[in-house]
Amino acid sequence: MRIRSGSLYYDTPVGILCLDTLFPKPPGQLRNPLTFDFPVVCSVLRGVGAKEILSSTSAQLETLFVDAARELERDGVKAIAGSCGFMALFQRAVAKAVSVPVLMSSLVQIPLIHTLHGPGCRIGVLTAHSASLTWEHFRQAGVPDSLRDAVTVSGMEDRPVFRETILRGTEEIMDTDALGAEIGNAARAMIERGPLDALLLECTDLSVFARTVQEAVSVPVYDINSLITYAAFCVRRKQWV
Repeated sequence: MRIRSGSLYYDTPVGILCLDTLFPKPPGQLRNPLTFDFPVVCSVLRGVGAKEILSSTSAQLETLFVDAARELERDGVKAIAGSCGFMALFQRAVAKAVSVPVLMSSLVQIPLIHTLHGPGCRIGVLTAHSASLTWEHFRQAGVPDSLRDAVTVSGMEDRPVFRETILRGTEEIMDTDALGAEIGNAARAMIERGPLDALLLECTDLSVFARTVQEAVSVPVYDINSLITYAAFCVRRKQWV
């Protein structure tokens, strides 16, 4: 075997651009090292937290994301992901700036989900904050306007445990039982308002509770973890024979 020098990381399929947040990251959250069965490296964007990603314009942050992505590529990662669904605003800019696959948000899966479930399917999107998730996030993630009527959005902003623990970061202790119950109830409320064929978790912090969500809605559940696992499989194939 001959291995070329010059990289900081080797055999690392995915680099993750992460918000600067300090709330707990249990297994299932993409910043927890136990979440994936393959190595990832996290690059924390200092000073960019939930407040900034929800309120700043793409122009204010685009250069920061592009530079961080380029650094990850130089360091040797084979794909680049984002740690927050609202990073969809930077999908096109980052993908243009690097030569490795880019998956800044779970939203990029929507065209595939629509293809998998067929014409007329209904796709639910559960987000951290529904008022902040605009159709421009979907457009930047590659979702065509023709799918707008196929998508229904619901948010977690009015759920008190989620709001204080994740959005505001005021709770020192994460009560996973209470948080999971809120998320499950939010998913169940979506299905009660109308049938869904699939549910997409836009917020990466919901992925910890993906099984809870699936038990609540009884449909396929897609999230950033399923997307990262797919990308990792594609960029670092196993040797079978």
